Amino acid sequence: MNAIAIKPKTIELAPARTGKVSEITWRTSDDSFQRKLQVIVNNATAFTVTGADYDALGQWTDETIKGLIMARYGLELA
Repeated sequence: MNAIAIKPKTIELAPARTGKVSEITWRTSDDSFQRKLQVIVNNATAFTVTGADYDALGQWTDETIKGLIMARYGLELA
């Protein structure tokens, strides 16, 4: 089958993956030269903090990262 030209449009190609979590673990990858911190949560999802947001973290600790994860995913302590 040959490609058929259409007007460009963003569509969902695969449904979003969801999963139930009852605890969190994380790994971080910090690149201070690029002002970029990547946080990998439960080896399943990740997010990146860059630029001014990275600068605002200052000297971050595990508590800082835990707070970022809890806020990002709307989690509450048990």
